[in-house]
Amino acid sequence: MSVGNLDIGRVTALLKRAVAELVLPSFRRLGPGDVERKLTPGLAEDVVSRVDREVEAWLTPELAALVPGSAVIGEEAAHADPGLLSRLHSAHWLWLIDPIDGTRGFVDGTDHFGVMIALLERGQTRAAWIDLPVREQTFVAELGSGTYRNGERLRLGARDTRCAPRGSLYTTFMTAELRSKLQAWPPERFTVGEPSGCAAVEYTNLAQGHKDFVVYHRLLPWDHAPGALVLSEAGGSCLHLDGSVYTATSRDQVTVCAGADRVSALVRQWLLA
Repeated sequence: MSVGNLDIGRVTALLKRAVAELVLPSFRRLGPGDVERKLTPGLAEDVVSRVDREVEAWLTPELAALVPGSAVIGEEAAHADPGLLSRLHSAHWLWLIDPIDGTRGFVDGTDHFGVMIALLERGQTRAAWIDLPVREQTFVAELGSGTYRNGERLRLGARDTRCAPRGSLYTTFMTAELRSKLQAWPPERFTVGEPSGCAAVEYTNLAQGHKDFVVYHRLLPWDHAPGALVLSEAGGSCLHLDGSVYTATSRDQVTVCAGADRVSALVRQWLLA
């Protein structure tokens, strides 16, 4: 697999090295000074760890060196300087890094966290990587070439349509009106899947058929660009209410990520009713 002259395996190796040398040695070994509150509007319990910063600081120059002239947006750098998001529209080649997606899960010692990378060309996601360290799973996707889990091709199969779809609703950043509407959905409409609070886990669950749909509203690019490609290349989709396809430059809006077209259409119909 390659994007232009880039060997995708080199990125996978960097990702695995970051996990092995920076993430796992600190898992369940964080000290009192290793975690601090992160001031995120609308999210009172957000946190950032020393490991988030170390992983991003290490990956940033390593990835930039793989594609000469490429720009990088890391979650923590963009949190400190939101102006970096302008690179989404200006850079020819751009790396997105989510150094620890699901930091709360990492800090709490659960498996609800991962490390994510995406490579964009003029705003289009060309390749994506997600590593789930505790689950020992690495997902790699390339536009037009499929999704692979630990080196094996991943394809979504047909689902039993007699069952109510299983999904999760992330309503925190929605309007109060829309949140109330979703909370009023009849319980028999769908089976509630436990929200992991981690996009890396949600998208890979969707890509493996463990969950049927997830509804999002806040679309930070490092949270969604990697997972959306992993899902779509496995046979799923990530669509806005008007049916347009999610891209890394999509603004915040209701977005349905699903493993089957029928489920996506059904959930969007519910949302528009």
